[in-house]
Amino acid sequence: MAVTAVKPSPPPPPPARIIVAVLAFVRFVLAPMLGLVRVAARALRYLCLATAWVISVGSAATIVARHACRKDSAPLVFLEAFTDAAFKFSICIIFIFPALAAVLLFGLCLVYLVAVVSGSGSKVKKSAFGAIRQGSTRGLSRLPRAVVLGLVADLPFILLIVASLLVVMMTSLPVGGSISQGEMIGTMIVEVGIFGCHAISCFVIIPALALDVWRDDRSDTKVGLGVADC
Repeated sequence: MAVTAVKPSPPPPPPARIIVAVLAFVRFVLAPMLGLVRVAARALRYLCLATAWVISVGSAATIVARHACRKDSAPLVFLEAFTDAAFKFSICIIFIFPALAAVLLFGLCLVYLVAVVSGSGSKVKKSAFGAIRQGSTRGLSRLPRAVVLGLVADLPFILLIVASLLVVMMTSLPVGGSISQGEMIGTMIVEVGIFGCHAISCFVIIPALALDVWRDDRSDTKVGLGVADC
């Protein structure tokens, strides 16, 4: 007598109420939250560029004021305090990036779980990670020409700073209880190099980066509008 093999029955589908509730959560809660995180990430890029520009301007102006004014003059004290506050603010901004990345990762995980429940997990995984890989590759592989030229123009100033620091280290022994002439000259050349680097950052590198970010945002907005129209 032949014994027929019994095939295991497929798992029952999830209840329709759960699917509807989860999809409603994604549509009315998770999607707006991810949209806000994306807008905050875009605004944070401009805020980082603006803070870097302020630090460069403040540092360059402080070097000029240090030689043009007295040590206890009001402009010099204001510029030093302003630059120090901008630097501390930039450190605070750096800690915001991991928080936004954690929120975005949590949202993507929830979207993937919802897609698994609804039966389209592989499509969501492919599209999400493909978009992340494409965006990261685009950001790392393409650098504006003006930024490259600005970094090349920074190299002589960086070499000048290194050479001046070596001169300062070799002539740092006090002569008669005062600063030696070589150390004084080396310190002034270091400040000239730092001023040149900050000037190039203010007028070339940071504006070129800001323009590139603005163009990327415009292109993303046009693509989004085109998809919405379709």
